[in-house]
Amino acid sequence: MKELFFDDDELVLDDPNIYIEENGTFKLEPGDPGYVPPPDEPSPAEKPKKKKRNYMASNPTPEKRSKLIAASEDMADGMHQHEVAIGLEKNTEAKFRPKLEALKAGDDLFKASLTAQVAPRTAEKLADSNVKGFIASFIKTASDTLGNDWSDAWIGTGLPDNTVGIPGTKDARFTCIGTLKTYLTANPDMEVSTPKITVTAAKAALLHTALSDARNGVAAALRDSAAKEIIRDSAEAALRTSYRSAVNEIGEQLDDDDPKWYDFGLSRPSDPEQPEVPENVTATAQGGGDVLVKTDGALRASSYNYYKKVVGVDAEPVKVKHTDGEQFTIEDLPAGATVEITVAGVNDAGEGQPSAPVVVTVT
Repeated sequence: MKELFFDDDELVLDDPNIYIEENGTFKLEPGDPGYVPPPDEPSPAEKPKKKKRNYMASNPTPEKRSKLIAASEDMADGMHQHEVAIGLEKNTEAKFRPKLEALKAGDDLFKASLTAQVAPRTAEKLADSNVKGFIASFIKTASDTLGNDWSDAWIGTGLPDNTVGIPGTKDARFTCIGTLKTYLTANPDMEVSTPKITVTAAKAALLHTALSDARNGVAAALRDSAAKEIIRDSAEAALRTSYRSAVNEIGEQLDDDDPKWYDFGLSRPSDPEQPEVPENVTATAQGGGDVLVKTDGALRASSYNYYKKVVGVDAEPVKVKHTDGEQFTIEDLPAGATVEITVAGVNDAGEGQPSAPVVVTVT
């Protein structure tokens, strides 16, 4: 409490902390009994809330699935170590790790389903090859009766496009072998069975069944892969959401320079380090003056700068685009030109060192 000395016309009588006594005018200060804080002043007992920040720039969610899984392993380990001490509630190991395991399991099942396509595709390829051989043999033997050139006499055989020749697609060959089975059944005089060549309705039926079974096997394998891909993608979306939420909650609990960030596999927002050099940069000519540039990303990068240097034209690399993506198509390059492509990672600390130049010839 302090005594005030000022003219009466400056006295603020509606201030609840000012009172007048015979021996003077006094004002209560914070901590005095009876002190009334103004509406915009926090109570001494209240701890100011930490200002929320967006930690996306310092710790972006990995774009590639493999990197997301690796980063989430580190995240789960950090939760196991620190979640109680720092007060994580929404994103605990018990909630986070099952989503990580779901993605890992879903990814493994999808990859296994791709491997499972090999056997039916091999069977289909063999069955189709046998069908092509049969059709070629039929054309050779039937030409003696029906002629070498297309005519109405060939219509019933099922050869498509008014052409005396092997159909050009698997679907067309499958249809043709089914029609030949019917044609030879109706025209037994067109059948041939010798030690060197067999063109009969019975053989056509066997080949048609074999190709049909193989096609059904491929279709079933594709359906299985499609279903497993949906499961994997759903698990990935759920993990991405949880990963982003975890980074934000960790940011609410830790100071920007707290070393515990590293235990979660994250960068400290206070770190001044620029991104590492982008890894595995490739450049592929796409035709029409376009070049597709891809990278596996760079540690600590939240975005990327893409540069081109047309040999013999540009003295220095020219920045083409700044984007979040780990791939970008550079367009309208001169056909036939030799171009050097470089990529540099970017974060809050600035641009990192560029990748080594990748040389591509524009088509």
